[in-house]
Order: sequence, then C-alpha cells, then structure tokens
Amino acid sequence: MDKIENHNWSEVFSDISYQEVFRNDRYVEAVAHFKEPNLANAQITTIQTPGIELIQANFTTARKLVLVDPESTEKISSSFILSGDVESQFALNKNPVVHWVNTHGFQYTPDFQGRHIIHNHKLQAFSLNYDNAYFKSLAQSSGMPYLDKVLDCMERGETLLVSPGELVMQPRMAELLHAMVQCKFQGLTKYLFIEAKILELLALQMEQLNTKTNTRVEWSRADQERLKAVHDFINQSYLEPLTLAGLCYQFGLNEFKLKKGYKHFFGTTVFGHIHRLRLQAAQQLLATGQMNVSEVSFHLGYNNISSFSEAFKKHYGYLPGKLSLQRTSLSASYTF
Repeated sequence: MDKIENHNWSEVFSDISYQEVFRNDRYVEAVAHFKEPNLANAQITTIQTPGIELIQANFTTARKLVLVDPESTEKISSSFILSGDVESQFALNKNPVVHWVNTHGFQYTPDFQGRHIIHNHKLQAFSLNYDNAYFKSLAQSSGMPYLDKVLDCMERGETLLVSPGELVMQPRMAELLHAMVQCKFQGLTKYLFIEAKILELLALQMEQLNTKTNTRVEWSRADQERLKAVHDFINQSYLEPLTLAGLCYQFGLNEFKLKKGYKHFFGTTVFGHIHRLRLQAAQQLLATGQMNVSEVSFHLGYNNISSFSEAFKKHYGYLPGKLSLQRTSLSASYTF
C-alpha cells in the first residue's frame, strides 16, 4: 500500500505532467497526469468556475493507494462516483465513509483532514468544491430545510456529512457527468456549457437531499442495496419483458418499497427508467444506421410503428424518421 500526501506527488510518481488548458477572467482549466510503473496512472482535471471548482479524478491502480489530506481546511463539497469505490477516513469522524459506484454525497466540515483509500483497480470520481461565501449566497432564503440545516452547521462550525452510500445517483445526474466529460465545445462555449451542467447537478443533489430530509420513510442499507441492484439490472436488461411483480420477487422487495424507493433514490419510476433507456437505444441505432425505423420499433417491442414514433417524438421533440433523413442527406453531400 502506497501513501501519497497532497504535496508530495513528485516523491511517488516518476512521470508527472501539468498543463493549463484555458484561462480567462471567469474560467480556468488544468490537467495533470501522474504515472508510476506497477503503482498507478492518474489524470486529474480541474475546472474553476465562479464559486465552484470541479475536479474529475481518474485512477487506474496496480495496488491499494492512499491519498492523504494533511492540512486542516474548512470545506464544503459534493462528491459523485461513476466507477470504482473509495474509502475516506476523516479526522472529525470516527467511522470511515465508503463512496461506492453510482452514488453521491455532500459534506461541510471545518476540518477537512483525512485519508482516501482507493480499493478498486479503477476509479472515476467527481467533486464540486464550493467557495463558502458563494454557497451561502445561494443557500440563504432558499426555503429549503436542508440548506437551512447546512447554513446552521456552517454558522456553528459543526461537521455535516451525507455519505455517498446514502444517496444513489439519479439517471439525470449520470447524464450530466457524462455530458461534461464528452463535451465537444471549445473555448468559452465549453466552460459556459460545463458551468450550466454543474449548477443543474447541484440543483438535483439539493432537491434530493431536501426530499430525503422531509421524508418519514427510513431506508435500511439492505433496502438501498436491493434498489440499486434493481437499477443496475434494468440498465442491462431493459429490453426484456420486465414486470413489477417479477422484479419484486427477484430482488426481495415488496411493491410499495420498489415504487416509492425508485422514485426517492432515482427520481423516476421503474417503467420511466425502462422507457428512457429504450428510447436512448433507439436514437443510437437510428443515428448510426444500424436499423431503420420499423426495425427499431420491432426491436424495442412496440406493437406498431406509429406508437413508437409517437413515444420517440414525445421524448426527443422530433420524429425518428428525421435521423434517417439526416443520414441520407449527409451521405448525399459526399457523393461526387
């Protein structure tokens, strides 16, 4: 196990590079690469926007790695895990905090000092670090009980920690993170786009935390894991003829917990999730020309093309045939 303090990366990694990608009065982006044979490869991208710093960390490790924050600093932040897991041990918390895949968390602490242990071979994680004054300006007079609670803790200097294990990532949150990673814009438009996605991500997290604060339903760790298992299963099996009764039987949940839990943790219904995945698959198949409209309709299990076309237009705002026409037009433009 190798220990890396936040100031001694050069003592551990033999190959380090740093590049400032963009800078103006509003935005700064920098990318750092770290490589050491038989230990780890890492890329850390930092994008600073007014009041919020986005950090994207990608690690591929050969063995267990420990990152150490030796300095005591006040910090308010959100975390999102797309792959892998990491265990955090904070100075002000007796129990370790486990961040696992497809979860997110939030914390305020007057003493951000601790260790972060990467267990898996791969980790893709994001954090949003908020400027205290900026966050207070957003949170004040918001009318949201959870934000009032955060402000109270900041005023009294008390730690507030929501472990990622308590909050399963909603589908839209994952979409926003992927959109930021895959953004094709350049220059100023890229950072305007990313800042907008960051703010939407914050809004979704605060809404979920506020709902969690107001709800009277207590979700056990076992129920959370069962619901996450259902979510992961649907991500892989959305083309199958799934039923609520079948999912309840397979994952040991009653229908009430499945319906209410799915809405609570993922911000959608079971069939809303399935419907979205099927239409995303349809768009991909049509855009790449792998199938035509009638073939996609049959592939997704629609009774007729008109039902599929209506559902597609309701979701995307245009008919599926438009993608076929775009491909035909594009092909024609390269004909001589």
